[in-house]
Amino acid sequence: MTMSDPNAVYEAVQSQLKSARSRKSLESLHTVCKELFESGSVDFKITTIARLGASRGVPGAQTIRNKTGEPYRALIEAWRELSHKKNRKSAAKSVRGKHDWVDELQNPAHRFLVLDLIAQVRHLRAENQRYASITQLKIDCRAGSEAVVEPQLPHFLEYEIDALKEAVSDEFLARQGWVRGPHGKVIGVNGMTIFSNGYLNAIEKVLSLNHG
Repeated sequence: MTMSDPNAVYEAVQSQLKSARSRKSLESLHTVCKELFESGSVDFKITTIARLGASRGVPGAQTIRNKTGEPYRALIEAWRELSHKKNRKSAAKSVRGKHDWVDELQNPAHRFLVLDLIAQVRHLRAENQRYASITQLKIDCRAGSEAVVEPQLPHFLEYEIDALKEAVSDEFLARQGWVRGPHGKVIGVNGMTIFSNGYLNAIEKVLSLNHG
């Protein structure tokens, strides 16, 4: 069991907490995160977890963000990482079949990179369709109100951004024997379409966003 494993993190942190109340709060948070993970959710934002566990002894969002909330944040991060790994593996399996040609790539790192990118593009397309269905946006303009708007775009880790940059780089395409086609498509040897229209455009739009 590694320290990236949520159960190992939980046990390590639990043993360091001195107050019974803190240990109970950590236990409640651990349970809520486990339920989120088992449901297939990737939403491990502090506000989400605090809201779901409000009636079960989970500390409030601000308490978790405070300096004293570091043990809670460590446990949440461990569950978040495990969830991302699980979903990346599931996504990679789901794209096989239609993209069997990926298995022909000799470099194992390149095979994983391409499968991961295909899965991310599919996720972005689904997100785009969801945003397109929004027809009304309600904004509270009352004097003195301080509405908090949760960011709706998915959070990308630094290595995921690097992977996206690599996927659309001319160097990577050249190594595979691919070229940029019209409308953001990727063309392989003998004019075979590797990625259809919009693939390169979609990734470059994501990279243009502020991920700070």
